[in-house]
Formats: sequence, structure tokens, C-alpha cells
Amino acid sequence: MKLESGQTAVVTGAAGGIGFALAEALCLRGLNVVMADVEATALETARASLGARGFTVRAETCDVANAAAVDRLAQTVLARFGRVDLLVNNAGVGGRLGPLWDSQPGDWAWTFGVNVFGVANGVRSFLPSMLQQGAGHVVNVASLAGLTAPPFLGPYVASKHAVVGLSESLAAELATVRSRIRVSVVCPGHVQSRIAASERNRPPALAAESRTPPDVLSRIHAGFVAALGEPMPTGELASRVLAGIEKDDFLILTHPQFNAEVRNRLDAVDRATQAA
Repeated sequence: MKLESGQTAVVTGAAGGIGFALAEALCLRGLNVVMADVEATALETARASLGARGFTVRAETCDVANAAAVDRLAQTVLARFGRVDLLVNNAGVGGRLGPLWDSQPGDWAWTFGVNVFGVANGVRSFLPSMLQQGAGHVVNVASLAGLTAPPFLGPYVASKHAVVGLSESLAAELATVRSRIRVSVVCPGHVQSRIAASERNRPPALAAESRTPPDVLSRIHAGFVAALGEPMPTGELASRVLAGIEKDDFLILTHPQFNAEVRNRLDAVDRATQAA
């Protein structure tokens, strides 16, 4: 998809991190940008910071885990702009570190509600109008954890694998009906963001105390910090994503230093298929 001035983009989770960087990069390309986020105050601050630089952006508070809220977001955007050319399903939460056997129902409901149902809601609410207009691009932000399986982050890993699979299925469906709409799934590694602090947005109804002893959590956290290395600046990440969109890449990988981990998993699948 060629990104051009005058097109309309919707970015969820746009109040900070990857979402804000993508919104900013799209503004610089001249697109009309609708920023959506569950944090109203942070979203208004983000909108104001772009507005102070002369960009015209619209901010809409939206909980992507709420299907009706995403429907309202789509209706609002279409009423204002008439079409959506680029949908970026970026909103996500990090879940909680700890062994899978320590996880609780609220951990799964929260993580899947945002990371998986949030993407599904975006597709369900926006794609029908994109199909009618006959063109567009859907970008689903997954994670490197959607192609690998790091330990002690089970709900998050499962949710991001689901986003990759959902995206593959969506791309196949659009190809089957010969639609010109393209799909990309972004699988970034460590990026400068507040996803590690996403517990701040967990709904009270899904709250649950960690069952993992503090000393164990401390060791797990230290291992993650050592393995992830320095986070990529969000501006660099956004540039790589936009380049992938313009090349119509389905899979957008942004951290080549971790490619070996992806290949290791593919090699294991290859060995199993040869042995079958």
C-alpha cells in the first residue's frame, strides 16, 4: 500500500509507545490520523503534542476489548472521514510474568481480551467498509513472542501466537475473495514502551494477585532484562513498519538480531515433518 497524503488511518493503543510513534510517522506522511486508546488523559496529551506541531489528529477513547466500543469508534471515524485506508490494531498488554501454573483466570481473560479480541474487534468493525471501498491495509501488531515461545509469559505468548494465526487466516480469506486489501502482522522484539507497566490498565473485575513468590519473580525479571537487551527506539520501529506496509509485506520483522530464534522454531517443525 502506498501511503499518501489525505488517506485516513486508525491506530489503537496510540497514547504512547509503538502506537504513538506510528501515529506520528503517519502524520508526517500527511495522513488523517485517528488515535484511539483506553487511557483518556494520556491520549489527550499525545493528541495535543502532535497538534502543537501543526498536525490535525482526532483522539477517541476506546477499550478495544469492548466490541460495542470498537463499533462506535468505527462509526465515528466513518462519519467524519467517509473511509479508512489503514487500520493498525496495535493496542496490547504485556500480561504478568510467572510460571503458567501460577496464572489465574483473570490473567487470561485480560490478556486475551485486549491482545486477541481487540484485534478481532478491529477487523470485525472496520473491514466491512474497507471491503466496500475495495482497498485498504490492515496491520496487526503481534510480537516476536508470536513466533517463538519464551518461558514465564504464557498468556502473552499464547495471545500473540493467536494474533499471528488470526492474521494468516484473514490474509487467506481476503485472497480467496480476490480482495485488494492487504494484511501485515508486525512481530517486534524489545521496544521502548510502557507495556511492562500495562497492569495499570487491568480492569478491577479481572484483578488477581500474583501467586509467584517475589524472589522467583525477581529472578525471572532479571533473566528477561538480560535476554532482551537495549530497547529499540519507537521511531525506528515505526519507520520499519511503514516500509513493510509500503512493500505489502505480510510478516514484518523488526529485530533481525533475534532471527535465529525464529529459525530454531522453524527448524524444529521441519525436523518433525521429515520424521512423520
